[in-house]
Amino acid sequence: MTDSENPETPATPKVLARVFGIAAGILFVLMASFSLATPQGGSPDEPAHAMRAFAAAHGQLDGPASRSAPGTIDLRVPQYFAQLETRMACFKRVITQTPACVAPLPAADPIVTGHSSATANTPVFYVLTGWPSLFLHESKALYGMRLVSALLCAVLLGVAFAAVRALPRWRWTAAALGVGLTPMALFLSGTLNPNGLEIAATVASFALLTLLFSRPPSLFTPLVVGAVVVIGALLIFTRSIAILWLLVALVAALLIASPGALRAVVRVWWVVAAAVLVALIAAGAALYYLRPRALTPSYQPVGGGSSWSQGFSTTLDQTFSFMVGWIGQFGWLESPAPALTVAVVAAVGGAALLFGAAVTRRRTGLALGMIALVLVLVPPFSQAAVVHDAGYIWQGRYTLALAVLLVMVAGRSLDDGLPGASMSGVGRRVVWISLSAVAIGQLAAFIWVLRRYVIGLSWNTTWLDLVRSPHWQPPGGWLPVTVVFAIGTVAGVILLARSVTRPPALVTTASGVS
Repeated sequence: MTDSENPETPATPKVLARVFGIAAGILFVLMASFSLATPQGGSPDEPAHAMRAFAAAHGQLDGPASRSAPGTIDLRVPQYFAQLETRMACFKRVITQTPACVAPLPAADPIVTGHSSATANTPVFYVLTGWPSLFLHESKALYGMRLVSALLCAVLLGVAFAAVRALPRWRWTAAALGVGLTPMALFLSGTLNPNGLEIAATVASFALLTLLFSRPPSLFTPLVVGAVVVIGALLIFTRSIAILWLLVALVAALLIASPGALRAVVRVWWVVAAAVLVALIAAGAALYYLRPRALTPSYQPVGGGSSWSQGFSTTLDQTFSFMVGWIGQFGWLESPAPALTVAVVAAVGGAALLFGAAVTRRRTGLALGMIALVLVLVPPFSQAAVVHDAGYIWQGRYTLALAVLLVMVAGRSLDDGLPGASMSGVGRRVVWISLSAVAIGQLAAFIWVLRRYVIGLSWNTTWLDLVRSPHWQPPGGWLPVTVVFAIGTVAGVILLARSVTRPPALVTTASGVS
């Protein structure tokens, strides 16, 4: 059954604007909660990214290779940013220690030379997020940059939800997108790391491409094409591997496309011109990423000097271990999500993949298989290429963007493979139970993160110590931040579940109601 055989009434611009606004607003609340709950420098490589963001906002888009700290670049930044990683060393990767151990800086905050290890990325992300440092200082500047990152990611994911809602059949895909936005995706989006923007831009690009290839050209098409170009360029400039993510999103969208609509779209000259423009942007970015630079850090990296084959086989062996990084590895990856969160998210996401594969059609099945193959093979190939100089650096979060795409394609498979435009009674119960379970997992992960930082994960601390003897507090206090996150999570689940399970308004045809 194709989209045209059982369509719903197309969503109006007003409906799509409402979907965008609600989705972006709720996601911003959740991401901003992680921005506040995570101590300064408490996300992977955040001090290095903060230095680049400050420098980019003040006109220094890149820096020279450092002679005193090989593998880094020298940037002129305030002492607060230059010493952030050193000062937070007392709790970094030490789960029993809280950020209360960080020594305060002197009142003066002079400009000094900092060494940033964020050398490979283009300055685009840092220009977009660094501007709060023009009028805020020290920790306020860092929190401001985090909130800008959260806002950018929330807007892109709001676009993704609106694009999914505009599809002829969209309900399971929308529910799958909600499941795919794991606690790790929210955490990365709410802290200063281009990984969060990469995930959001990949998801938005795929949703827009799927929409573009599912309908014949209309007055709506130029807006979609323009958004694809802008968001695709933004994705390309996040990290070097994001070029591959955009290609995967394009191929997946082509595979599941409506053949008739696809042929009509590619005949439009300005669509072809947009594709050429994105390809040129990707080629220019690739030249930037391939520029010579030092990879070997000043310290001895773990596994440094290993051969290509050693790097490949060792990383391939860790394939399933990387999956924990899709769900939640907080801090500097020293605080995995609680077992409840891992079990719930893995069960719901796995069920979506299982049932999606069971009812899939040939082309959608090819898209599922393609994404799964890339998920398995990219880590060992990428790690093997740099293991000799940089050691074992691959982390599960690097492929989180594709993990979200995989779940979305499974949802698309359910939309295409199940009869009828609306869900059955069983389907509605499945959605409510699944999204409710995921919400519980999200809240458990968030509270676990706060416990790790407020009192530490020591054997002699209990949940009561959060109230009785907190050692560290996020801005506003841990309890208000938790309440805000909980309200946002519950509201998001209720609105999403009600939306996807509501009986649809069907298109009336000449022979009756379709």
